[in-house]
Amino acid sequence: MTQTTILCIDDEAVGLAVRAAVLRYSGYTVFAASSAVEAFQILADQHIDIVISDQLLKGTTGTRVAASMKEIRPDIPILILSGLTELPEDMEFADFFLSKCESPPVLLATIAELLAQRGEVMHNAAASGNEAIPKAV
Repeated sequence: MTQTTILCIDDEAVGLAVRAAVLRYSGYTVFAASSAVEAFQILADQHIDIVISDQLLKGTTGTRVAASMKEIRPDIPILILSGLTELPEDMEFADFFLSKCESPPVLLATIAELLAQRGEVMHNAAASGNEAIPKAV
């Protein structure tokens, strides 16, 4: 069995490094991107199981990135993190919103839940012979 891969996007270097370190320590393979352009290049070049993106990115938002990524990989769970407390208006493109103030155990539990939901959806699609994998809710 291969290790779960996470694409982590944040234009704040310290936050990105700390989050990546926590995820790696927890057993995940992590690809870190400091911009949307870099994130899309990684998505094109690597197998990614889940995306974690900061909401406020230089020149764009995490939910806009999520919308574009879902066009490429509709099956990929996308978790939006933000220091803001308000839910973004265009959250329908992402699978979950989490405050950056949450502890690492909450982040890890959320990742596990999103991956479990994705696994259930993929298993159900395979069992029914359906190749289209619907978005995990």
